[in-house]
Amino acid sequence: MTHKLNLLLQRLALLRLSIASIWLMFLLYLQWQGFAGLDIAWALLALYVPLLAVSGWQGYRRNLQDWHLLLHLAFECQLLAGLLFFTGGATNPFISYFLVLLVVSAYSLPVSYSLLITVLCIADYSLLTQWFQPLLSNHVHGLPSHNLFDLHLAGMWLTFVISALIVVTFIPLLLKSSQQQQQEIQQLREQQLKNEQLIGIATLAAGTAHEMGTPLMTMHMILDDIAQQPDHPLSNHDLHILREQVTVCRQSLQQLANAGRTAHQVGHHQAHTWLINLLHRWRLSHPNALWVDNGIACEAEIPSSPLLDQALLNLLDNAAEAGQQPVHLHSVVQSGEWHLNILQPDPQAATRIHQQSLFHSQKEHGMGIGLYLSNASVEQFGGSVHLIAQNSGASLCRITLPLSRHHG
Repeated sequence: MTHKLNLLLQRLALLRLSIASIWLMFLLYLQWQGFAGLDIAWALLALYVPLLAVSGWQGYRRNLQDWHLLLHLAFECQLLAGLLFFTGGATNPFISYFLVLLVVSAYSLPVSYSLLITVLCIADYSLLTQWFQPLLSNHVHGLPSHNLFDLHLAGMWLTFVISALIVVTFIPLLLKSSQQQQQEIQQLREQQLKNEQLIGIATLAAGTAHEMGTPLMTMHMILDDIAQQPDHPLSNHDLHILREQVTVCRQSLQQLANAGRTAHQVGHHQAHTWLINLLHRWRLSHPNALWVDNGIACEAEIPSSPLLDQALLNLLDNAAEAGQQPVHLHSVVQSGEWHLNILQPDPQAATRIHQQSLFHSQKEHGMGIGLYLSNASVEQFGGSVHLIAQNSGASLCRITLPLSRHHG
């Protein structure tokens, strides 16, 4: 709401500058035609200078409230009423400018404040129909070669032109600003929904990890006891494998806890080195994984985080399991961003893209949320993940991350 009021006051300052310029030309014209009694009108017009300064200054402040705009419009109503009083009152065609102030108040203020401005404009207009200073000429023998009716018609035409320009310029700008705010609100709601889903997934993962800790500890103790018994039924090889697997599971849970505490500690590293290390880590967890280097030796410094590590591993898993062919990797720097293309050239890979949904997987043992979580993790660091179906039937996953600010 504050941003809306800031933008409105900035636009209102421009509008006031235009109206003050028109009043200046109008008073100069009356002075040139020999009309008297304009001294106070000139003084009132001078008040537009501090009003413009205040509205322009407050347009860039952060703590604007509705009552600030209410005071601005109320003061301008009285200033307009004063100018009209000394230039013909309700017979002055510029009295229609009250409608512009009403439109601004109705668009931007709460109903109660807008009603106050409406009552004020109606009261000013009503008083100006009865009490005003008529335009008087300094010429003794009447007005020189013109009459007030012609002046009134010209003023009505000018007022219509001004109102039309205001409608086609000022109001669309305000509507565009309002639409942008609605879009920002919608994006915030979608982000909040995504965060809630991620929190739910993280809570379930934390609970599952906590529940696994006790059984793994029990298994570790039982295996230690079995190892101390000389006549246990297991072979030494099987016992060694079981103890090793339990140890790996416990270490994985500990790494998960440590990564959770350091997940948002952002650093920076070389993209090529990071990618090589993760590929070796991926090979350890997937001994049959194969990839083709189509050019990943790209000089780029990007953000580092355990979240990004796991995100890339998930995307590599998805690419490898989407087809039967090796994954093709290629990286490039464009427009201040690092791009990594993960291509699965299998002709059947693209069909899997259309079959995937948010929490569903067509893989026999897959969870289906790896891609969703990977995209959410990359987005936290200003990047994005896009899945693109190729005409050949292959699937392309494109990861984009911003370069570090001091990269160069």
